Amino acid sequence: MSRYTIYLASDSLSFLEPESVTRLAASHFADHSYDIVKFANVRTSEKAQEIVTLAKQTPPSLLVFSTVLIDVRDTFIMKCLEQQVECIDLLSPFVKSLGKVLKTAPVHQLNYSWKLNDEYFRRIHAIEFAINNDDGKSLSALQKADIILIGVSRTSKTPLSIYLSYHSYLVVNIPLVGEESIPKHLYDIPRRKIIGLTIHPNRLNHIRSERNMVMGVGAESSYSDLGHIIDELEFAEGIMKRIGCPIIDVSNNAVEETAEEIMKIIKKPIN
Repeated sequence: MSRYTIYLASDSLSFLEPESVTRLAASHFADHSYDIVKFANVRTSEKAQEIVTLAKQTPPSLLVFSTVLIDVRDTFIMKCLEQQVECIDLLSPFVKSLGKVLKTAPVHQLNYSWKLNDEYFRRIHAIEFAINNDDGKSLSALQKADIILIGVSRTSKTPLSIYLSYHSYLVVNIPLVGEESIPKHLYDIPRRKIIGLTIHPNRLNHIRSERNMVMGVGAESSYSDLGHIIDELEFAEGIMKRIGCPIIDVSNNAVEETAEEIMKIIKKPIN
């Protein structure tokens, strides 16, 4: 399995939102593993240059930065171009587009603090909840959750949880790998909160076979065996039908598309 490094640089102490976006993007490349290295309070051009140099020395790498400090931003961009380091400026494109919409120039506040309003804290709580309840089965988590995702392995449950949490939903995901994997409390949870995820057997076979190759697992593994996959999917869909929850086919969907579909379902009025 190839491995790469993502460097996160911020002019504040908070990495939660940049990191959640970064991890969501990285989830699209599940066959590659990565490390995240964080640099907080990056408020000088000298520090920015040090980070770019480090990224250059540890390929393959990506530098993601978020700053309102113009000198620091310009240093990141200039030095990344000079040293051929791939970088992403998280904040500037948004500010530029918003300026076009509002037909006004942004006010660059060098001494700023983010507004820590209720929405901000809800999002932080939701992201932490999703991370702590990846493969979660506790009764309290199921009761607190806004959305419970169920499905077999490799149906995008984890990246969906992170994406939805960024929209402030409390999400639990549960892998269905046999009767023993199903929390006994699940059938007592309101079915309007539960979303089943399924996938075409051939598509899942392809995904799991690639995963096995990367992990060095032999082709004879039942994990990627088509017959075993069909049995898994039939079992999982049987559970979903018993619960009576909506079922979404993720075979040809990007994470964002499936998430939008889930949010539409959750927002529908209850009959």
